[in-house]
Amino acid sequence: MEVLSIVEANASHIGGRISQLRHSKSMTQEQLGLLLNVSAQAVSKWEKGDSLPDISLITELATVFDCTTDFLLGRTSNLQAMLPQIRTELRTMTQEQKINFLGEVIAATSQNAQTPASDPSTTQIQLGPSGLGLWAKDRFVCIATSLFLNEATEAMNELVEFPMNILPPDIITMLYDLLLNNEYLQPDFTPVEESILRSRLPADMNFDKVIIDCIELGFVDRVRGGYRLNVKGDIATRLFSIVHRVVSKPSSFSFDFS
Repeated sequence: MEVLSIVEANASHIGGRISQLRHSKSMTQEQLGLLLNVSAQAVSKWEKGDSLPDISLITELATVFDCTTDFLLGRTSNLQAMLPQIRTELRTMTQEQKINFLGEVIAATSQNAQTPASDPSTTQIQLGPSGLGLWAKDRFVCIATSLFLNEATEAMNELVEFPMNILPPDIITMLYDLLLNNEYLQPDFTPVEESILRSRLPADMNFDKVIIDCIELGFVDRVRGGYRLNVKGDIATRLFSIVHRVVSKPSSFSFDFS
């Protein structure tokens, strides 16, 4: 009876929530009605707040929309309170399901324009004060805090050979130096004068060749006033730094593949 009273008191809100969830699934009123064995007109009345779904349909609606009944009914709670349930369900998920779930979290926090989820190459990237989150659907998930990113970036300056031949060492050195010009965890697009950049790099580096290679890779822009790392180069260099840190000092990390 308590649930029923909540439903009756929030008819308009529940109708709006059903409409929102239905559109998020790219579902018509007819399609939703077929799943629930009701008419499209009934769904329309729910969404307008003119009537309410039968109490027996609340759980079915939550199942269709992959949400909780509390969310459907408009009840809100601190996300922290959901952690026990999330931890429990993560233990039963496959690796692919975990990746997809984390990808949805990253996509939800991303400030970038969203790419339709139906696109198999969907990639979401968030880079800001809180750190870096990257999700490439069916490929890769990376979440790194700002503290870890800063430590990883500093590690690139240590006199340690880069553990993987992702790019020639001179290119990584160039990208790293330009990255240091970005004070925050996002490109500020401040160019470095060529004379200053040359003075900071090893004297035996073929500057002209390396800078052209960086530009052709799409990592560096030549602008009035010098050169600057662009968004692609900024994120790529931070990912290089993460790989360097993890591979060169694995003992300082713990991994959980459960």
